[in-house]
Amino acid sequence: MSRQHVALIVEDEPEMAAEIADLLRSFGHDHIHVETKSAAIGALDAGGFCYVLLDLKIKTDEKSIKPRVEAGMSLLEEIRRRFPRRNSHDIHLMPVLIVSGQAKEHEDVVKAFQKGTDDFIRKPLGLDNQDIEAKIRQCLERSGRDDHGVCDSMTQQAARGTGNGHLQDPAFTHTADYSETALNGEPYFFDGPIQRNVIRILHEAEQRGEPWQSGKAILAEAGSRDTKMANLFRRHPCWGPLLESNKRGLYRLRTG
Repeated sequence: MSRQHVALIVEDEPEMAAEIADLLRSFGHDHIHVETKSAAIGALDAGGFCYVLLDLKIKTDEKSIKPRVEAGMSLLEEIRRRFPRRNSHDIHLMPVLIVSGQAKEHEDVVKAFQKGTDDFIRKPLGLDNQDIEAKIRQCLERSGRDDHGVCDSMTQQAARGTGNGHLQDPAFTHTADYSETALNGEPYFFDGPIQRNVIRILHEAEQRGEPWQSGKAILAEAGSRDTKMANLFRRHPCWGPLLESNKRGLYRLRTG
């Protein structure tokens, strides 16, 4: 077992991978480097890492002609399928940070948050004096990994079906039509069909492992002509405790 945090770097450009590795060494972290999605799957099987630094645009395998965003997105989905568990503060127990030049594309940022990334590091690494060490440290601390000595245990807990008493079982319940829901015993009532549809859509997204959803898209799917979630929910008691905003147009349902 390593005595220091170990990052799984998924990066298809050798020079960029070397730059990231050098940066990690500067603040005392080790790394495992792979270049493709298929190699990353093998690394997930082998384990031994504490967090993931994922390039969003990677090759699927050695036979791939060019790197694609779709490969990075599908790998992010696979990581969240394998490590879906969160702590009592609803933070993923396996931190994943996207390291990508694609982060400037709003659609890619939204989609990556929906699929479970915890933060973004933009390329080039020196862009806008971003404090990469602070980003990584905060993700580790929020996931309960500030002390590397607990990382093996946290990784086991992060995997499906291996949680223990430190994690809370899902505490969200609902009626068939979502007119009445409850979180940790606190009831919430929804009289209108649009509100009920919004809660249902967010719950289904949570169950798919894609909790963060676009407010505008949800409202349209729910049958609302409004484009602002706050207009529909801000005065409702569910706003905040049950229905959460990331302040950037994305929303999710708290279920635990």
